[in-house]
Order: sequence, then C-alpha cells, then structure tokens
Amino acid sequence: MCLANIYKRRNGGKLLIKDIAYLKVDGNQIEMENLAGESKTLRAKINMIDFMNSDVFVDELAYESEHGIKRTK
Repeated sequence: MCLANIYKRRNGGKLLIKDIAYLKVDGNQIEMENLAGESKTLRAKINMIDFMNSDVFVDELAYESEHGIKRTK
C-alpha cells in the first residue's frame, strides 16, 4: 500500500501530515485525510509529487480550520 506524506516546500520541507490515503485538489484548496482519520484542508498549490517516495510538496497559501483561516508567513 502506498500512502503519501505532505510537506511544506519552504522552511526545509516541514512535514504537514503523513500517511495520506485521500487527497482532493479544488483550485487553491487541498483536502486530505490520513489512515488515522485526521483531516486537513490547506489553501495551497502542489509544487511537486515524488511518486517513488510517496511525497507531495506544496506551497502553502493559508491554513484553513474550523476556527477560520490562519495566514502563513
């Protein structure tokens, strides 16, 4: 089974979420869920996908949660 890890491309490739089983891209919004049932929605764009290592690198625009949008630096 191949599961992906999502990394922020800047700041040394910080791991955002691991073991992604579901990923949906809708414009600048990426919805994802891992095997543990944790879900995240990012306002980001995919920069690169490394299929051999199951890694996805994104340029994060803002993080969206149940408490609204938190701007990234």
